[in-house]
Amino acid sequence: MTKKRIETGTGEGDALGFCADLFSGWLELCDGCRLYLYCLISLYKNEGNTQNLIRRWISDGYDVRIVKPSAIMQHILCKFSFEQFHEYLPDHYDDEVEVWRRRFTPYATKYISRPAGKVDSG
Repeated sequence: MTKKRIETGTGEGDALGFCADLFSGWLELCDGCRLYLYCLISLYKNEGNTQNLIRRWISDGYDVRIVKPSAIMQHILCKFSFEQFHEYLPDHYDDEVEVWRRRFTPYATKYISRPAGKVDSG
């Protein structure tokens, strides 16, 4: 699996709509189609920027995964039919970790999700 760390304020971040004028944080792009969002701070609260960013990634065909989301982020993710699962992400955590993602997306059909409590190595 190829992984690339992308931060706000970079060309790669801007291309994904992960712009420094709206957000602070970092994510990983894996195999060119799976986004793991590890940290996201919206610079302008309650303006819909986070929802618009997630909506864009989904419509662009990315398999979007949010690692250890806050309660507020979980509320946003439920609007997009995200569910809680657990994955093993050995580059960042020793044990399996909570990851929210959609059970199935038409663009990311090669990824089969497992319910919470089941470990997915990638």
